[in-house]
Amino acid sequence: MSEEKKIDLEKFQLDFRRRYILKKTVNLVMSCFITFCGVTSILYSVYVHGSNLIDRLRYMTFDGTIFTTIISAIFTVTCMIEAVYEIENTSRFVYFMRLSSAVTEFVIFAVVMFGLTPLVPDQPDIVTYTGLIMHIVIPAATLLCFIFNDAPIGKIKWYEPLQGTWYITVYAVVMTIVFAFGILPPEKAPYSFLNLRDSSIPFILACGIGICKVCTCFTADG
Repeated sequence: MSEEKKIDLEKFQLDFRRRYILKKTVNLVMSCFITFCGVTSILYSVYVHGSNLIDRLRYMTFDGTIFTTIISAIFTVTCMIEAVYEIENTSRFVYFMRLSSAVTEFVIFAVVMFGLTPLVPDQPDIVTYTGLIMHIVIPAATLLCFIFNDAPIGKIKWYEPLQGTWYITVYAVVMTIVFAFGILPPEKAPYSFLNLRDSSIPFILACGIGICKVCTCFTADG
């Protein structure tokens, strides 16, 4: 009986090790893919499509892609270390930055899908390489990469999911300052809902509450 238990334990450990390595390998591949897509779409937008870099920085999609690409590159290195040494090396900082990246990409995807309806005058460009990669491919890959990678930090406090709003908060603050103080005219607002003259306070609050809810949902199993 003891011999059978020993064999079963060894089999369990072997299966666990295989699943662990598979999981890390999948996340490594996805992180590399996201990084590649981010770099190529940014370069394509600036050097092939001929977009003005300063002008593109007004858009949450473009800035979010830069942010996600950097985070994915960091996570790629982290996954490589974890896969090689079979350890959980991901720090809380990396985890919450990935959460912020996932929330950012979710918002980008949601805005794009909503923007394709007659309800919103903004019509996102998703027919070019940059448009398709930044609006559809990277958001989908980022969300899958985050959701299928178990949180390595265990239970988190109730307010910690709010760290997933880092990028969104910084972007909102910068855009508010830029347009509220006349640094750029209202017609330069990259999205109609960022035109402070037309956006109501209830609408802005509803958006903020919705984003916080998304953060909480993403970390519900943490």
